[in-house]
Amino acid sequence: MVGLLAMLLALFLQLSHPLPAVAASAGGKGGGALGDSLERDRANRPRRSDGHWNGEKEKAGERVRHFIGRTLDDLNGSLSLADDEIQQLEKETDAIAFLESPRREKDFTDLLGWYHDYTDWLRGEIGDLEDELALFSADPGQEWGHWHGRYEAMIEKQLELEGQLEKRIKRYDAEEKRLAGIIDRRRLLQERFNDLEYRLARIEERIRDFQGPAAERRDSERKAKKLRTDIRVVQNELVFLPLVDEDLLKHYAVLVERGEAELDWLALKRDEYGALRDAATVVGLTPRRDAPVMEAAYRRLIRLAESGINRLSRKSDELARKRSRGMPAGSLKEVERSRELADFYERLQGRYHDETRRLRLLIGAYEADLAGVLSERQ
Repeated sequence: MVGLLAMLLALFLQLSHPLPAVAASAGGKGGGALGDSLERDRANRPRRSDGHWNGEKEKAGERVRHFIGRTLDDLNGSLSLADDEIQQLEKETDAIAFLESPRREKDFTDLLGWYHDYTDWLRGEIGDLEDELALFSADPGQEWGHWHGRYEAMIEKQLELEGQLEKRIKRYDAEEKRLAGIIDRRRLLQERFNDLEYRLARIEERIRDFQGPAAERRDSERKAKKLRTDIRVVQNELVFLPLVDEDLLKHYAVLVERGEAELDWLALKRDEYGALRDAATVVGLTPRRDAPVMEAAYRRLIRLAESGINRLSRKSDELARKRSRGMPAGSLKEVERSRELADFYERLQGRYHDETRRLRLLIGAYEADLAGVLSERQ
């Protein structure tokens, strides 16, 4: 009975504290020491690997922080430009004379509404990005896959803003053409009226001094009657044709130029956000495993920046040609509208210059990031 209890106790102890597999296979006291040594080696290896992995994560986190910071710089730059346009439009609205057409103020208010929507969106994006950057700085190990969705949303908003602005431009352009049509029609009618009056005066003079056959006199009188009828028709159309201030025509021409330039700017930014969307999903990856896709993303960013520089250079040349045409003559109000357009061209030229400089700096930053990625791949 005592022997049976001893055997059960030994079996219980063996099940509760199993020997390591290596030690058991080695057998004896020496085998147990070898098993302990191997276990210690296995415990140490992950710690060395963790240190290397943490270094890669730190570099990846630095790339992500730079990526977000550059996006913030871009959004803040666009916000500053939009705020400048708001201030200029408000200044021009305040300068509208009391007797000027109320349409100018209405149009400025309408365009200001678009700019306020644009700047509200920019401020919201900037705030969200700053919050994301703060969170990432506090926890660099978090995942960044959601960035694809963020930039996709930015592109969609850009398209929405472009659509809203394009509708306004079409309305301004249609109104400019309508007013131009009225002005051209009035000029044509005035020329016809002057010609009819001149011809009528000549015929009436011949009738007064006429000494020939009665049949010829009656023919002249019929012609005179027909001319008087034509004159009344032209006069009636002139009376009911609206009077158009040509200053208003110039006003819409300036608004169309402003809107189209802003559309070009939004398209430039949208293309940039498309490249950032694709790059955002890979900048936080590990070059040892994902160097090819990271390299492709950075090279696309570099190519896009170079393309943007060329695009801005063409726009600058186009602006230079427009500015070289000089300020057209006309009424005082027309000269004022021309000066508004010249001032806008000057601001736009400065915008293109600053953006070109930013893109050149961006190319250098991307090339430095790419060199880092390629070096980490080794």
